[in-house]
Amino acid sequence: MAIPEAGRLAGHVLLDAVAAWDPSAELEVNGRALNLALERLGEIGAVEVHVDNAARSIQTDASNLVGPAVQLLLHAVQLAALRGPSEQVVIADLRRGLDAD
Repeated sequence: MAIPEAGRLAGHVLLDAVAAWDPSAELEVNGRALNLALERLGEIGAVEVHVDNAARSIQTDASNLVGPAVQLLLHAVQLAALRGPSEQVVIADLRRGLDAD
């Protein structure tokens, strides 16, 4: 799946955010590291905002962020399934992680 340059860069930023996470660090420290990594998303145009003053509307396009995020998740689930449980079990585990705490 080919993605635009901004999407490719956004994927790397998301991986930077994951790499910056330290499970042994305090939540505040991880939060600062995560925010620092994610600041770059604005710089690379991962989300575009279009303002139409005449129509008094704002539209956003997050495809440069969502596309690589889905691609990375798909790849991670496939890799995890190769090493253990089925893709469905891996996805269920990820869902539990989202709902935890």
